[in-house]
Amino acid sequence: MPYLWLRRVHLTLLMIAGLPILLLSLTGVYLVYGQDIQEALEPSLWRVEPAGRTPLGYEALLAKVGEQRPDLNLWALDKGYAPDRAWRIWLGGGAGAINVDPFTGTVLGQYRPNRNLNGLIEGLHRRWLVDDRQWAPWVRHFVSACSLVLMIQVLVGLALWLIPGRRLARLKIDFSQRPRTIVFRLHQLAGVISLPLLLMVAFTGLAMYWTAPARTVVEALSPGVIEDKAEPDPGALPLRALDSAVALGQAAFPDLPVRGIRLPNESGRSVMMHLYAHEGAPPVRVWVGDDPPRVLDVHDTRTASAATWIWHMRDPLHMGTFAGPLVKALWVLVALMPAAFVVTGLWLYGNRRNWSWASPGAARASAAKPS
Repeated sequence: MPYLWLRRVHLTLLMIAGLPILLLSLTGVYLVYGQDIQEALEPSLWRVEPAGRTPLGYEALLAKVGEQRPDLNLWALDKGYAPDRAWRIWLGGGAGAINVDPFTGTVLGQYRPNRNLNGLIEGLHRRWLVDDRQWAPWVRHFVSACSLVLMIQVLVGLALWLIPGRRLARLKIDFSQRPRTIVFRLHQLAGVISLPLLLMVAFTGLAMYWTAPARTVVEALSPGVIEDKAEPDPGALPLRALDSAVALGQAAFPDLPVRGIRLPNESGRSVMMHLYAHEGAPPVRVWVGDDPPRVLDVHDTRTASAATWIWHMRDPLHMGTFAGPLVKALWVLVALMPAAFVVTGLWLYGNRRNWSWASPGAARASAAKPS
């Protein structure tokens, strides 16, 4: 009976969540290279000419931006990974971000949620373009639930392959067979091969919103616990010298460049810096505050527990940005797999012959040699 029951579950979940999973898959394919595509479409807003020039100091840069856009609430600075890329300043209050030339302080453009191609598809992928404060959380819950359904589907598909005999023989593709048999074998083979990566990508996507249960799973399956760092006491006086503060944070880890800075845009708040060698590397955080500035705390995830490292790497693992262009290309194929499973699964169901909720023995025979 397990085979028959699992087959029913597999089909039922396909009918319930097939279309949302198809949407997640196709938008995920684009987002692997979404930022690269956006830069190619608007190079003047993303590329600058270094030509041996030195970027402005942080205080001078922010002052230049403030002169041009005094209406903006500057929240965090992202320096990027290449000298010819514009720096990005994230804005508070959901206002998006601006791109700035680090050598002149010129504001190159502002991006609000869902206003360019990459942002539009990212909003579709994560929340179906719903930004309403009342409904957006529910949509995110639904998207996370679809990720969970995808994980269940992959595991159920694995069980359906494991239960009958002749497992390896049933993965052999013979293109002289009937089209339905070929599609069925390809469906199973792709599922078996892609299973570990699909589970990881789906889980890290789920973890972006269902953080508490995801943390529990990571700690249960990984050595150690996830180490959190609370916001340190900012000191007796508000931080005033931003350039000196960043220099202190850099000096704490001289082998790592500063990539991101959370700005002290609230009275008495410290500066938090992210330092890492390359995109996808585990982050190192440094807090600097007080006047004169001093290092308040550090969090080096490179030497933390495995659970902490995995937790802080969930975004690079989800997007495939942790190990160069070959991995990103592989992630496109992984992102395509759910769409392929939905399409081939519906095709197999629509092209069934004498299909029924058969007895376990007949179901096994059908799985071993589909008609």
